[in-house]
Amino acid sequence: MITTRLVIAISVICLGSLQFGYHMAELNSPEAILSCRLSKPKLGVPYSESWFGRKGFAECIPMEPNQVGLVTSIFSVGGLIGLTYVGRFADDFGRKRTSIIASVIYIIGGLFNTFANLYLALLLGRFIVGFGAGGALVITPMFINEIAPNDYKGFFGAMNQVSINIGILITQTLALKWSNNNDWRLLLGSAAVIAAINLAFTAFYVEESPVWLANKGFTGEAIKNLHFLRGGDYNDARDEINSWVVRHPSSLGTQTSYSDGVESDELLNSMGENGDPIPTSINRGTVDLSTYLKSPEYKNSRIVATGILILQQLCGINSIIFYGVSVLVSIFPNYAVVINFLISIVNVVVTFISGTLLDKLGRKPLLMASVSIMGISTVFIGIGIIYTSAFLSIVGIFTYIIFFAIGLGPIPFLIVGEVTQPRAKASAQSWGTAMNWCATFVVGYSFPVLKNSPLGGAVYFIFTGVCLFTYFFVDKYIPETKNTKSYEEVWGSI
Repeated sequence: MITTRLVIAISVICLGSLQFGYHMAELNSPEAILSCRLSKPKLGVPYSESWFGRKGFAECIPMEPNQVGLVTSIFSVGGLIGLTYVGRFADDFGRKRTSIIASVIYIIGGLFNTFANLYLALLLGRFIVGFGAGGALVITPMFINEIAPNDYKGFFGAMNQVSINIGILITQTLALKWSNNNDWRLLLGSAAVIAAINLAFTAFYVEESPVWLANKGFTGEAIKNLHFLRGGDYNDARDEINSWVVRHPSSLGTQTSYSDGVESDELLNSMGENGDPIPTSINRGTVDLSTYLKSPEYKNSRIVATGILILQQLCGINSIIFYGVSVLVSIFPNYAVVINFLISIVNVVVTFISGTLLDKLGRKPLLMASVSIMGISTVFIGIGIIYTSAFLSIVGIFTYIIFFAIGLGPIPFLIVGEVTQPRAKASAQSWGTAMNWCATFVVGYSFPVLKNSPLGGAVYFIFTGVCLFTYFFVDKYIPETKNTKSYEEVWGSI
């Protein structure tokens, strides 16, 4: 059941992903101004008379192209390192506490970026916000998956990607006003304000995940939280918690006491097909990352998490998110920032529409349609850049963004939780996100180098090949998860 409390909780949880999108795109529009390659004075207000100028902050931070690439991509390095703690921390201390810590890290990094006067200070700030984003990007889809009703997991799961795109859109919207010598620091500082709001709302308006509580043995509190979020009959919440019980034949004749006073015998009364009680116990164990990576039991999940989250980035999306303005400026020198803003609007709207389709059309068909059209679009983009064709460039970029938003954008982070055993979800999400960050770094650092090499616009033909490979990967290795309720049911469909 969808309630106001559930919608509020998921909206607050998604603020973590929103900030990921914000930081991912925050350097896109002001990059040339920030790095001293372009001066854009604010009309009627000399920099020396601005607040930052009066306080002694530098008007810009001189950077070479390779330094700009490193400042942009070190965000991914911070995220990758952040991933090393978040899965275990989320399992040990809870999803809510981990979300709060991610918000604190976002605040610290945002302040570093805002007040950076030197290249190294900006580099450190970008690393710190990346560290926070690494945590948030694991927690958000996992948290949503654990509290969303089964019939709406696709829709609510897509809100993770919608939130990322909203973060990008906010950045591009503010850039329309603040991409100038006086105000670019405001663009970076707004991220710290969003993080403070995220911290406050998470602390006061988000309940701990019922799945985590049940895994830790707090069965009564898990039922209470699920009922608080979903409403309806209290017994329905109890029945759902009981449905998370997994069979352990070895538990026959044993009894486990839970810390809230509910004993496992109360949960062992589920009936088999013949009406006989079946021995069960709550799955309270969690799988660490080392076990997840080594055990054959998690092979299916590993293949999906590794493949789809690497390929999501290697298909080239961040060539536009990170460097959209620099890609467009040679073709549309006066309108690059505005076009980038429109791209962000399209990304948000189409991703939201995709969320309404996921539970109707399924994950796999949308993924395959998505990468097919993206592949064709990258050909248009490449030719458009090579021959300075405004028509081909615009058609290619907007078509690419639309079909990324339909499938390859929202589905990968959602599907990792759906193809993984419950006890391994945190580790699977951490691993998949780590692979995603590695691929993000590769694209973020190498794209400006390749684009400014003799290869030029033909770099997009590399993304064409990756899209083709992704199509065959999805066809062979990705199961359909629509309307499935268990790991066994998911993998029985492939």
